[in-house]
Amino acid sequence: MSKRVLGIDAAKKKLDVALMFDCKVLTRKFDNTPKGFKLLGGWLASLHIEQVHACLEATGTYSEAIAEFLHEGGHRVSVVNPLRIKSFAKSDLQRNKTDEADARTIAAFCLAKDPEDWHPMAPEIKQLRDLTRRIETLERMLGIEKNRLEMAPATTRPSIDRMIGSLNKEIDEVQRLIKDHIDNYPDLRQQSELLQTIPGIGEKTARLLLGEIEFRSFDSARAVAAHAGVTPRRFQSGSSLNWTRLSKLGNGRIRKALYFPAVVAVRFNEVIKQFAQRLSRNGKTPMQIVCASMRKLLHIAFGVIKHNRPFDPGLAFHI
Repeated sequence: MSKRVLGIDAAKKKLDVALMFDCKVLTRKFDNTPKGFKLLGGWLASLHIEQVHACLEATGTYSEAIAEFLHEGGHRVSVVNPLRIKSFAKSDLQRNKTDEADARTIAAFCLAKDPEDWHPMAPEIKQLRDLTRRIETLERMLGIEKNRLEMAPATTRPSIDRMIGSLNKEIDEVQRLIKDHIDNYPDLRQQSELLQTIPGIGEKTARLLLGEIEFRSFDSARAVAAHAGVTPRRFQSGSSLNWTRLSKLGNGRIRKALYFPAVVAVRFNEVIKQFAQRLSRNGKTPMQIVCASMRKLLHIAFGVIKHNRPFDPGLAFHI
């Protein structure tokens, strides 16, 4: 075992790590804090290990900070879909489910599969992502309060009204921050304007897509679609099972953001409209048509940004 791999199971407060090197497996626990990261780096240095291939599951804020720390330290880092680790564990008939066992599994996966390298988002993209996700949280809270207001007794209505007012003000403030942020980065502003030339994609959708997808880091529209989980997944077995659905092995926020734009695009975007009509003639259901239109819309979005030009129906027909 000449390759040195580090499996990391990241939780809110701690990191369970498993280091595989020279036919040995060492396990440790560290706090999921900057101090814990330094202790992890010191532990690797004490073992005379200058570089490892670190692998961890994509668990949002829990895994992002340690991934950035290791990347900045010159280590190779892979951040993978948790479903890949789960499937790998099942294929190995693993019975134990502990944090230490998970770290060992991730290390074994890294050693066997050599997953692709991860690179941190550009700071301006990451900041935009954080702001758009904050809007999502606030809007969810607002929806809860509005639902509560419908059945609320008179004694609690004033409190709920005040909360709704506060949430609306906070949403407006974060929206302003998003606008200012995009305006401060000419490249982001240009990409937002390009996306909004596509019938079906408005300002809100453009902002969310730019916060969740670093378009210029992808080599193809297919890769972007896979990242969003809007690629088709076919299941066929014998003569009784044969269906195709969205894979959903990707960013769920992007899929959610694309649903209504795709519905609009089916009616008002000539390229998507003709695409949908062709699918309908081929016997596809309305939901299959919308899902396929989501993928098509994302392909077009990738095209306008890659070629740095507004939406052109003549070119989009060939995407």
